[in-house]
Amino acid sequence: MTLDPIFQLSNLLALLIVLAGGFVRGYTGFGSGLVMAPLFAILWGPVDAVATTAGLGLLATVQLTASSVPLVNWRDVLPMLAAAILLVPFGAALLVSLDPDLVKKIIAILVMAMALITIRGWTYRGPRGAVPSMISGALSGFINGISSVGGPAAVLYFLAIPDAARIQRANIIIVMGFTGMAVLVSLIIAGVVTATVYINIGVLAIPSFAAVWLGARLFTVLPVRLFRLIVLWFLVVVSIAILAA
Repeated sequence: MTLDPIFQLSNLLALLIVLAGGFVRGYTGFGSGLVMAPLFAILWGPVDAVATTAGLGLLATVQLTASSVPLVNWRDVLPMLAAAILLVPFGAALLVSLDPDLVKKIIAILVMAMALITIRGWTYRGPRGAVPSMISGALSGFINGISSVGGPAAVLYFLAIPDAARIQRANIIIVMGFTGMAVLVSLIIAGVVTATVYINIGVLAIPSFAAVWLGARLFTVLPVRLFRLIVLWFLVVVSIAILAA
């Protein structure tokens, strides 16, 4: 993202993307990566897209953590979080080593797959406990490392636990937040986070804060299913367009 001229088309598109992604994150506790990563990848390439998405996601986590921590079910969250953080560097290694066009298509495929799974309404119905939680976390961490869209891999597990919606959302916020931080740290260590990424995060931070705040405020007001369907079908169309390009 460039500051001069401030109103060039790519900047306006980035602003719209972060507003949409921030609203989804505030409303559902996850999903900003699904919205931002594939669209940012079109503007800036996959590495900058994933790094910027992870950075903005970290800011959103800081914003949402205070109200979430008292509600978190740590028995379910801690095994998943440990496995997710452990696997993030492996996904990040692929992100920085593979051809950018290939990674862009991988992101599009993962976004489309996660969106269609969510639209289908599939829910994990297998055993619960430390081992399944760690497997789900490992999958989420690896996918987040390469694409920043691993949220649904963890969300599907949490939604299968008979907790109240606000507890499920708090679990998701914490896991996605710390996993996103692990993604950003991995990319910094790999030396691929450029000054442009920090400018992206800095310029888009305030719009992101505003969108996350609005999404969180409307969490108990708007119909979840209709909102999700609109966003998810939009992401399917975007993914097909990226694959066809």
